[in-house]
Amino acid sequence: MEKILVIEDNKDYQFLIQTSLGKDYRVVVADNGNIGVELAKEHRPDLILLDISLGEVDGFEVCHRLRAQKETEKIPIIFLSSRSDTSAKKMGFDLGADDYVQKPFEAEELIARIKTRIKQSKVNRENLAAFEYKGLKVDFVGHRVFLSDKEVGFSALEFKLLSFFIRHPDRVLARDKILNSVWGETFVSDRVVDSHIRTIRKKLGSFKGHIESIYGEGYRFNPSPLSQDNSIDDDDEDENKTAA
Repeated sequence: MEKILVIEDNKDYQFLIQTSLGKDYRVVVADNGNIGVELAKEHRPDLILLDISLGEVDGFEVCHRLRAQKETEKIPIIFLSSRSDTSAKKMGFDLGADDYVQKPFEAEELIARIKTRIKQSKVNRENLAAFEYKGLKVDFVGHRVFLSDKEVGFSALEFKLLSFFIRHPDRVLARDKILNSVWGETFVSDRVVDSHIRTIRKKLGSFKGHIESIYGEGYRFNPSPLSQDNSIDDDDEDENKTAA
């Protein structure tokens, strides 16, 4: 389920948004700008709904901070505000917002705009030419992987699997979902996913922490792990496979 972060201090609008979006999205709410920035980094939402009038740290400052941080710079942002003046809208777009919705708004319109921005974000991610984080670089055009500027050999299937993870960041991906998306129609056991991920982790070396095991669920790609080598060991992974 896609995740929406709402940075809004008005309880009525919080309730309206949660009620309108709750069926189709996971909604996380922040009452002020500082908390909103921290929750954005923690949850990596698919989209952020951002009020302008937030008190000490207003929405413009929040937008500036979000766009300045690598973890949140590409998350779509929709401003929600009662301000209708052109200067406010211009400021919002200049700071990097993707859309601007004036209060009061119709829930149907907001949902339509959210769907459009999330869809566009996914398209942009699919068209990404390369993924880079510190010493790891994955070149989607040339199908090459580099660790600290040194190329590491990946088979075609391994590269396809790694690319699938990168293009679906911060999502818990079940083995059957991975099999259907990467292998396509196949009768092989879903445990083949574990074997390939184990191989990919070994090739990634100290960068293997990007691929996280989620107990009983599957795997998740973390674009910016707190530490590079934070994934579980292979022995623990075998235990995870049995428990899952």
